Amino acid sequence: MILFCEYVIPEETRERFLEWADARPELWRDAEFAENTAQPGVFVEIRRAETEVEAAKMEQERRDGRSWREMEQWVKGGRSGLRIWIFRQRLLPKGSV
Repeated sequence: MILFCEYVIPEETRERFLEWADARPELWRDAEFAENTAQPGVFVEIRRAETEVEAAKMEQERRDGRSWREMEQWVKGGRSGLRIWIFRQRLLPKGSV
């Protein structure tokens, strides 16, 4: 399972957000934290879970716990600007690669 979080940090607050994020490496432990190269300010977090239950717990924690209350001040749209999806990995059909 993959937990995919996406949000936008407006240009005028991007540097402050990055300073805040850089000062809290523990928040990004066990996650890939990336910024779009073509659209600076569009960020994603990718986390991996073993089960749907674990992924759902991660989603709940990401929406309500850890850093979100601090982060939402920078996110375009505030709380509603956080988009989270859970993906189930699929095998590729034979011969598709």
